[in-house]
Amino acid sequence: MRATVRFAVLIAILMGCASLGAAPALAQGEPAFAAGASYNFVRSNAPPGSCSCFNMNGGSGWFSIGLPYHFSAVADVGVQHAGNINSSGIDLTLTSYVFGPRYNFLNSERVHPFAEGLVGGAHASGSFSSSSISASGSANAFAALAGGGLDFDLAEHIGVRAIEADYYFTKFANGTNDHQNNLRIAAGIYFRFGSRH
Repeated sequence: MRATVRFAVLIAILMGCASLGAAPALAQGEPAFAAGASYNFVRSNAPPGSCSCFNMNGGSGWFSIGLPYHFSAVADVGVQHAGNINSSGIDLTLTSYVFGPRYNFLNSERVHPFAEGLVGGAHASGSFSSSSISASGSANAFAALAGGGLDFDLAEHIGVRAIEADYYFTKFANGTNDHQNNLRIAAGIYFRFGSRH
């Protein structure tokens, strides 16, 4: 699994570098800038060993800058929280800040499927963090999101993110394997700015 994650991250970085070096104008229908906000549902398996999975709820905000060849550079910040995890009385707040390339498939004027690979960091805090991740009550670790979704333009400058599904990987120390394989599902709204070509 670790080799697969490393390979996915490497591909995302290479795609980002290639898109930054290109010079042509933005493709037809792509905005110069876009920003959005989403509700997030995260299925987490933070405890090592057996799943002991739990659900987290929260939101995220993102900003993108249009690049050539249907690419955009994206920054995404998300915050999710779970209270009374598995009826244990402990809680966790997980904040992520990731960056990287997104590829926009412009199949029509209004429907825009996309794929992305984002890397950065995550911060965990709360009593779960104190007991399972770090003695200090908070911890920082590497984080990555890889997945995609489907956007629908409602008008020229506004649209709905109908679905986004991402593999959400973190590397918090847990005394066993020091990584977590999570699933993040999101839906929300976005705004597009700048001239279209």
